[in-house]
Amino acid sequence: MYNNLPALTDSILWDNGLLAKDYSVLDAEALMGALSRYLHAVSVLRSEWHNPEHSPLSLWIARHDQVALYRPGLLSAERIILTDALEEAALRLEIVESSQAMDHLVHNRETDRLGDIRTGVAHFIRFVKDNFLLIQAGFIAFTPCESARHEQQRRMQLLQDNPDRHFLHSVMPPAVAQLYERSLSVRGIRRVGDEGHFRFVSEKTLPDEIVLELRDCLSPFTNAYIYQEMRPVRINEDGTFIARITRGKHESRKGYERWVNGARNRSMYFHYRGLLTDISQSARAGASFVTRCTFQSKILQKLDEPGRLSRRMLEIELPFLQDLSLHDIFRIRTDYEPSVTAFRRSLRDCAVEMERASGPDEIRLLQQRFRERIADEGLDELHQKLSIWKRRSMQDTALLAVPAVLGYMGSPSLLNMAAGAVSLLQAVLGAHRHHGDVTHHPSWFLLRTTAIKCMKK
Repeated sequence: MYNNLPALTDSILWDNGLLAKDYSVLDAEALMGALSRYLHAVSVLRSEWHNPEHSPLSLWIARHDQVALYRPGLLSAERIILTDALEEAALRLEIVESSQAMDHLVHNRETDRLGDIRTGVAHFIRFVKDNFLLIQAGFIAFTPCESARHEQQRRMQLLQDNPDRHFLHSVMPPAVAQLYERSLSVRGIRRVGDEGHFRFVSEKTLPDEIVLELRDCLSPFTNAYIYQEMRPVRINEDGTFIARITRGKHESRKGYERWVNGARNRSMYFHYRGLLTDISQSARAGASFVTRCTFQSKILQKLDEPGRLSRRMLEIELPFLQDLSLHDIFRIRTDYEPSVTAFRRSLRDCAVEMERASGPDEIRLLQQRFRERIADEGLDELHQKLSIWKRRSMQDTALLAVPAVLGYMGSPSLLNMAAGAVSLLQAVLGAHRHHGDVTHHPSWFLLRTTAIKCMKK
């Protein structure tokens, strides 16, 4: 885990002129050189940056969910930990030539993989520039993504599929294997034209292409396969070889079913291993793993049967996030730090209570109680404290709320995720700057932020 600003601001990737053109003036060699120098500088920073203490309110967000979940967690989390997209870009750039060669086996339409990598790098740099203050203050940190490394290594290997119908039960708990088997469906497809379009066909035709669908899954996995035949042409002394790969045809129903079973096992195994890798990395970072993938949530529930994982969902409602700028959020977390810390402490206490809840009804009551304590009773209590010192007109205002995300750990080992809900909160207008009881109250930053917003309007 590290702050990447020192390494990135010294890189040519920080140049606004290059960024405005999405680095189109950099060829593959120049882009790889810039990424390599950045990663070398980052490796030095990582050795100097000590991981903070374990905190259930530090969120490690899976890379496919970062854009959707990072902003709602800026006020409710102590720290947002994101995977470094530049490392993944370097990994992709290393195999861009082999990937382009494989494209010809998929469809004839050319894919601009180098252009996609440039666009991804530009998107990440803009993200860092937009969130500069939050990263500088340590509210957002970055980390390498181990699952992305493993995925890239796997793409460069020749793996033998295992068609054994009991294979999954040998590599994962039976309940998890059964969940995968119930959720996965396989359909045969046939290409239509050269633009990558296809239509579904009956399995009776023994199709040489299949598509896999994993119900309720929002996380990435290999979802399509092409039946191919590979014949070695020359084997080198170092163990490498040159092979001829051609599209093949199934000779029998039995051979087709073996191929389909092998494809199913491969996709489900690597999907599961990727999830475990992310969970393990988040635990080592002392943070809670956060995802919005419903299927991954179901897996966590199966893994939680021995009581190793916490997986209660805490739904909370925070106003302001939709309208506040990133600079405003930075000011809230710095100017009203005692209040925001007290607010997160209340979240943590509520999460502990929810972990002990007996059922959904009790969880909903705890969620409602938390909202009342922070948004209604908390503001009323502040109003009473403020009125002792100075009378001030109070004005009710309805504020649109957006989801606030809280991930937390209920055991020493792992994690959970949490998602939010959208509704209306009632807030009041008021101000007081000095008294300790007020500024350390968990509702104080809500009160002050409402006042600032109203004055801006």
